[in-house]
Amino acid sequence: MAVETAEQLALYRRLITLQNGMRVLLRPLIPKDRDALVALFTTLPAEEISYFRSAVANPALVAAWAENVDYTRIFPLVAVVGDRIVGNSTLHLGQNYTRHVSEIRIFLAKEFRRCGIGKAMLKSQIEIARRVGLRQLIAEIVENQPQVIHAFEDVGFERVAALKDMFMTPDGDTLDMIMLVNYLKRSADEF
Repeated sequence: MAVETAEQLALYRRLITLQNGMRVLLRPLIPKDRDALVALFTTLPAEEISYFRSAVANPALVAAWAENVDYTRIFPLVAVVGDRIVGNSTLHLGQNYTRHVSEIRIFLAKEFRRCGIGKAMLKSQIEIARRVGLRQLIAEIVENQPQVIHAFEDVGFERVAALKDMFMTPDGDTLDMIMLVNYLKRSADEF
């Protein structure tokens, strides 16, 4: 199977219809999405912000993600309802000896959770990962988010490790981080 280029992936589109009839467009983030992406993260409560690796409360940082999109390093997929971005998922593509691996992250606006958008985004990112020739997707999820862990397992991820005390809350408490992997292609498959 031929590996797709960043330019080809920039054309990716998937339209889904939820059970309630709402239509959601899944597509790559583009520079014009700057303000809509900033809006997605600006109203988050501190508790949710603590789950991010990046300072999503900083509008300049979030704006830079859209303004400087580089599909060869990070492939950002957004869920759009009308003119509003309601979800963001990213594939953080490995380099050199990890060029076959990508870390996947996902976030949905609170009112758009548990309606199928997240699972559709994960499935789309898995499709994209296959199209660029990846062999493994890795997700790290805090143990106190079992519904998120189960959603990843439902689309083919398997638990491979529990990283003890890897996540620290703002109060200084520690939680385990569950590492999940989706083996898109195992080395043993190449006989």
